[in-house]
Amino acid sequence: MIKSEMAVNAQASAETNQFVLNSLGLEEHEGHIQYMVIKSKFSQEEIYCAIAGGQVTDTDINLTPVGTGAYEALCSIPGDEVAMYALSEDDDVMAEQIPSIIAQHKTGSRLCFVSDNLVERQTQILNAFALDNAA
Repeated sequence: MIKSEMAVNAQASAETNQFVLNSLGLEEHEGHIQYMVIKSKFSQEEIYCAIAGGQVTDTDINLTPVGTGAYEALCSIPGDEVAMYALSEDDDVMAEQIPSIIAQHKTGSRLCFVSDNLVERQTQILNAFALDNAA
């Protein structure tokens, strides 16, 4: 079973944070920006995962500004090269996809899950990571 928590030590650069804030019309925001970077434990392995908004078409990955921040925050954590995965559009498949992918990796792995409808699927994603009490 997966046990997850937010990775509060994951940070994007000041430039990326400003890019994200500008894209959201929040230019005056000050303070910490927390991206969806999650530390998951599975079978004694500790794996970091980012949830990034964007689209994957063939081999082309286009992240949203917030998705770019999440990816960069994940990259700020030491570990293996970041592996990218497109989340299934089917919620039932996605619920199995996330733990299945995590189970294939070892401590030090960094995974970035990409989807173009994260806001609508927030509850399902949090449940897949066993973060349903994290809101």
